[in-house]
Amino acid sequence: MIPVALDLLLWLAPQFSVVTLTGEAARWYRDLGAVEGMPADAVQLTQQVAASIEQFGSSFNLLSALVSTTLLHVPSLLVNNSQASPLSPIELTTPAEAFVFWLMFSLLGLLIGVVYLDLLARRLPIGGMAAVRSGVLAGRAIAQWLQVIAFVLLVLLLLLAIYLPLSIVISILTLINPALGSLLGLGSGALAIVIFFYLYFATAGIVMDNLSAPGAIKRSFLLVRTHFFATLGFASLSTLIGLGMSLLLVRLASYALWMVTPAILLNAYIGTGLAMALLIFYRTRLLSDEARLVQ
Repeated sequence: MIPVALDLLLWLAPQFSVVTLTGEAARWYRDLGAVEGMPADAVQLTQQVAASIEQFGSSFNLLSALVSTTLLHVPSLLVNNSQASPLSPIELTTPAEAFVFWLMFSLLGLLIGVVYLDLLARRLPIGGMAAVRSGVLAGRAIAQWLQVIAFVLLVLLLLLAIYLPLSIVISILTLINPALGSLLGLGSGALAIVIFFYLYFATAGIVMDNLSAPGAIKRSFLLVRTHFFATLGFASLSTLIGLGMSLLLVRLASYALWMVTPAILLNAYIGTGLAMALLIFYRTRLLSDEARLVQ
């Protein structure tokens, strides 16, 4: 019900629009392209960037920050494919205002995601957590939420420590040898994919086992390293199923307005099954490692 409620909110609630801010940014790029003496290729590039910014602003809803799809595996059909809301949008006109709302929605979205995964973990057929009182459950959710926030901050610091000096090196190499700079840029993108892959189980460890953020990162790295190909296969298959069904259901919802609600329900059902599969995969691999150590 949590993914369904979030999708209905994205559909029926007023959109928090940043079209005014993106319009100003697009105008700046267009003015830059109109400067006298600007090369033709640069003019075309600035126009393309301006058009992309305007397209992004016209479709982006700041409420989508409530859905933590990547980090906490909350499925959503409308997070990137919003339906037109029947209510007038709420225009955000300053960067500070947009940042405050984005931060508030993002933090609330992390809390919603923690509660969602925690409720799923309690229904696990393998090693499910015991039922606890509602007050204890709320306290656990807050503690896990704080650890997830700490995890996000640690990952951001790690990426800054890696990519800040790396971006300087890439910029210098691009001036000396553009081909080598482009190659290193592609390598830096691949490095980010590898880092996120090794962090695949971190949030599951925080929610299911009450691990601290550093402890969850360490366990995730160890599990992925020990079960690399199994994890790669599971992640690839899960992503393929999730993306494939989402594309199909988005197309289905676009045919008629009355089909949006069934599509939301079906996407929530499939996405929740995939989230539960991730928790089962995490738990079974952890139990197999513990059994191997005992032997």
